[in-house]
Amino acid sequence: MTSARKTKVSISVDSDVLDAVDRRAAKEKTTRSAVIEKWLRGAAHQAELQRLEEETAAYYDSLTPAEKAEDAEWAKFASRAARKLIIDEPPRSHRGRPRRRG
Repeated sequence: MTSARKTKVSISVDSDVLDAVDRRAAKEKTTRSAVIEKWLRGAAHQAELQRLEEETAAYYDSLTPAEKAEDAEWAKFASRAARKLIIDEPPRSHRGRPRRRG
């Protein structure tokens, strides 16, 4: 995810923000740049998630009543199918006993 080529920039921030960056850098034994980049990536990721949530809400708000009914039917079908899945039990051998490992 990180590029071998970095671009150097100059920014101005309030002293309390820089203090927070410095504290995190000291705690993580890293640089200011690494902390700021991590925080910026996190903020960008959160912004993308929010955008997707807003677009999803807008999509569902735009559905006609018939489309909403069809969507509800698909949701019921998927829920019934998911309840039939057994994913938390260990695999069983053909005789119904748990498989021995090792």
